[in-house]
Amino acid sequence: MKKVVLIGAGNVSTSLAFAFANAGWNIVQVYSRLLRNAEVLSCKYNAIPINSLADIDECADLYIIAVSDNSISKIADNLRNVDGIVVHTSGSTPLSVLANVKSKEIGVFYPFQTFSKSQLVDLKGVPIFVEASSVDVLSFLFDVGREIGFSVNELTSEKRMLLHLSGVFANNFTNHILALTYRLTSENGIDFKILQPLVDETVRKAFTANPKDVQTGPAVRGDFNTIEMHSNLLKNFDEQLHKVYNELSLSIQKLSKQ
Repeated sequence: MKKVVLIGAGNVSTSLAFAFANAGWNIVQVYSRLLRNAEVLSCKYNAIPINSLADIDECADLYIIAVSDNSISKIADNLRNVDGIVVHTSGSTPLSVLANVKSKEIGVFYPFQTFSKSQLVDLKGVPIFVEASSVDVLSFLFDVGREIGFSVNELTSEKRMLLHLSGVFANNFTNHILALTYRLTSENGIDFKILQPLVDETVRKAFTANPKDVQTGPAVRGDFNTIEMHSNLLKNFDEQLHKVYNELSLSIQKLSKQ
């Protein structure tokens, strides 16, 4: 049975632990600065919770650093010498951040999905992007990715950063717009869930073609009377929504002319 150590007990590790356990891996340890966080995750998989890198098991096959981006280098610098391969899971952090890891068998194992502790993500539907310090490590990560993921592809640090940026637009910004919409509807007595069929159809249609070509609404039609009415309504309701509406309407108009 292959052994994995999870360094981090947050959103990504929660789903990775589930995926590796289902694939037959032994999760030997879960590390977190806060021991309680490590205990919560490790107890589900009979793993050992630790809060000191000095206690890391040296004989695992894989060590996954799944912490905030600004903590990766500190973990890498303080990780003791281990026999297995050390990877991080960040989309926007280069492979070189692991340069000081005592083990030179390093890589990136980036599942391209949004994660939260409250809801497990089935990685069998998630593309995984890998990068490695050697051909052997790359081959190992491809094998691991195929065990737990949907598809595996090699991607350089530079391309991965661009993919991560694309994800911010598609996921984070979209969710923010929906959060603003929730405020607009809920504060005006409208059930937010009424919008779900509209949003589902919008996303479905966007992936059948270039989203620019299926854009609808007053901005792409050049319906300036409606835009002005909407803008005036929002100006009296919420200044943030007013600014966002005007900026996005202008962006739609500009893109439609390109």
